[in-house]
Amino acid sequence: MGSISRFNLSKIAADYNCPHFVETGTWKGDAVAYALQTNFATIISVEIVPGIAAEAQKRFQQHKNVRIIEGNSVSVLFKELPLLQGNCIFWLDAHFPGAEEGINRYDAETNEDRRLPLEKEIEAARSSRQGFNDVLIIDDLRIYEDGPYENGNAPADTLPKANRNIDFIFSHFGATHHINRLYRDEGYILLTPIPYGSEDQSDPSKYLI
Repeated sequence: MGSISRFNLSKIAADYNCPHFVETGTWKGDAVAYALQTNFATIISVEIVPGIAAEAQKRFQQHKNVRIIEGNSVSVLFKELPLLQGNCIFWLDAHFPGAEEGINRYDAETNEDRRLPLEKEIEAARSSRQGFNDVLIIDDLRIYEDGPYENGNAPADTLPKANRNIDFIFSHFGATHHINRLYRDEGYILLTPIPYGSEDQSDPSKYLI
């Protein structure tokens, strides 16, 4: 399990002028708490498990810039993203609903779009955010491909081998963003906007803590 605290959100927000932070997969709300250390105008976190969402709503009820939304991440993104004016930092970490909390087994969810919604979330971010220079940070790269991860590769049955790739990320963002693989923890993908007319590769290490 990775953590958004691996990344310097304040520096990313400043470099790319991002007033909004959007998370999928709230869990205990630690990412929201970390995001509160940066001066975001809006922090949105989406949680599909009702009890977990309710606890997070209670935890952050005093923070007027925080919204914890209960629901399917893909549906919520399609609804909420067009309403945000200005660039966003995304932290996409919704998968295996309820498993990390011990509520469900990792294989309990049979609907693949609910079990691993990343591909649909990427579609939502791309189609709903035309004209903005968003930054996307994705957790658990090892679910999608093997690599030299600090915590090792994912179990072989996590995702069917035929589906284990990140081609869909390159399809949606390859022309507009640098796409960097990071191998700390269980792996991250960092997508940063390519400056107009620039072919230089972004250095992701400057955003790591």
